[in-house]
Amino acid sequence: MFLAWSLLLSHLWSLSSSSSAREQLVQYVQDSANSLILDCLFQHIPLELCLAHNLKKKDMELPVDISEAASAVKTAITTGSLLFSIETLWPIEPKKMTSLAGALFGLMLCILPAYVRGWFTDLRDRTASSLIESFTRTWCSPPLIVNELSQVIV
Repeated sequence: MFLAWSLLLSHLWSLSSSSSAREQLVQYVQDSANSLILDCLFQHIPLELCLAHNLKKKDMELPVDISEAASAVKTAITTGSLLFSIETLWPIEPKKMTSLAGALFGLMLCILPAYVRGWFTDLRDRTASSLIESFTRTWCSPPLIVNELSQVIV
């Protein structure tokens, strides 16, 4: 499932943001795609480690799993690519799945923000939504903001 989404996101990224094909695909995903993919992504991103790290000193080293996800989010958002994560996936290990999950989430935030927002709004587990919000605010928002600002400045 992750690889199929990787292909879809890569294709969407390659299309011009103003193209009708991209608009139609994005609309199709928003209208008909099951949000199960996002639930699955966060089975591979250990949010409880993120919370534990946030409660401790900010200058402490990140746990490896959160570091992998955070690095992958930033790379995916800034490059618009998942290739770095897919190329190193084999042999499949938990750390590599964490990286791919982070990269997918980062690119989904760039390309399908309404889809992600709809999924987030529908979350009923308040603990999970709080952890996801914290992860997104800490690791995803800064590169997203930099991306947006760089497009405005150019």
